[in-house]
Amino acid sequence: MLNFEDYSVVALFNQSNSIIKIILFLIIWAVIWFPIAIPIARLVKWQIAAPISNTQKLTFIISLYSLVPILTWAVIVVENTSLETIGLIFQVSLLKSILFGYGLGIITTFVIDAIELMTGWLMFNNQEDSAPNIWVNLPLLLLVSFFIASIEELIFRGIFVNFLLEDFNLWLSAIISSFIFALLHLIWEQKNTLPQLPGLFLMGIVLFYARIIDGGSLGLAIGLHGGWVFVLACVDTFNLYRYNPSGKSWLIGKKDQPLGSIAGLSVLLLTILFLGLKNFI
Repeated sequence: MLNFEDYSVVALFNQSNSIIKIILFLIIWAVIWFPIAIPIARLVKWQIAAPISNTQKLTFIISLYSLVPILTWAVIVVENTSLETIGLIFQVSLLKSILFGYGLGIITTFVIDAIELMTGWLMFNNQEDSAPNIWVNLPLLLLVSFFIASIEELIFRGIFVNFLLEDFNLWLSAIISSFIFALLHLIWEQKNTLPQLPGLFLMGIVLFYARIIDGGSLGLAIGLHGGWVFVLACVDTFNLYRYNPSGKSWLIGKKDQPLGSIAGLSVLLLTILFLGLKNFI
């Protein structure tokens, strides 16, 4: 029988504190992915010095995130834990939480966007005949948003939070995991990510809170995250509207920086306000 404790990496993992465990997890993930990333980079014709397009980024993300189920299984074996402990509780309530989260994520984004449209901060684009087919693209965008949200929540609000709770209290774990969540977005792009770091950190806190009020389940966090990604993907794919060039970008936002403005942060604040009221009631 395969005995994981015989391997030095596993022994080091078991003897490490939570921060070292997270670092080891990320290193192992990168080492496994690197041989896959090289041919993919050639396939999508990406060069290190060149900016990364959305299509190239999505291709890399799908290949990277597809490794997470294997890593999750390894964590479960090494840590002697379970998917339920990590936050994936496969009951009807999980599906309900995901659907509720999607609805709330979409609605909160639309509320802020509607305000910006009414004030003239956002302007609708004229749709061309060559616009992407909505009936073909909507299911694909929904699937991609669910995939990305599920994997990121499994990692950052699931595995990493559980690691951190071994050494830190609840809200310090929230702060550290959200800080890591924000910083790792710099891997894909720096210029557009730097102004969004506070927003990404706040997003991590909101999603952590979503897990707490959902009884430890990741369902609500997955739904919220997926809903936000879905709306942003729809706006980008269908080119629905544009920012008013005369507006202040720090106030109304700008393309490719949804969380780098007061408007973007308002989506998160509106969400946490609703969750707080829902939990209180």
